[in-house]
Amino acid sequence: MNPGFEVVYQENGVGGALYSVRFEGEEKSELDKFLENSTVQASKEFDCFVARLEDMVDSFGFKEHFFKNREGSIRDSLAALHYDNGPLRLYCLRWSSVLLIAGSGGIKRTRTYQDDGVLREAAEKLQRVDELILARQKSREIVIDATTGIIEGNLIFTSDAYDHDIIA
Repeated sequence: MNPGFEVVYQENGVGGALYSVRFEGEEKSELDKFLENSTVQASKEFDCFVARLEDMVDSFGFKEHFFKNREGSIRDSLAALHYDNGPLRLYCLRWSSVLLIAGSGGIKRTRTYQDDGVLREAAEKLQRVDELILARQKSREIVIDATTGIIEGNLIFTSDAYDHDIIA
């Protein structure tokens, strides 16, 4: 059974709106857990990575060149945020240059993320989240402001939403 989740607001600025995902039974969002992970923090690029993320929210926006796009399938918005092609990866749903929904990630030590259990799990969870958000956007239960990236509507997905929202 898939856990429920909530899309949670993190912050917004001139560059756009940053959200994350908090799964049922968790106190922290996936982004917060990523940023507090000691292995991630030990990466030599961590400080620059965090500064880049802040700059994106504050002014640059979530431009395509900051991401390794098409990490998932052609049907989803999965992208990996990196800093100067270093090994640190944050898997996100890049919906536009003004909306980013951050998941989790880690240090990429394998050729592909699919070969690493932690990275694969982070990516696959986000792909399921992406499907459900898209279904709610199509039904107008969720509305995304194209200028600011702010999401309005029902951002709480119970475990039964996996069956209901995708089929609906």
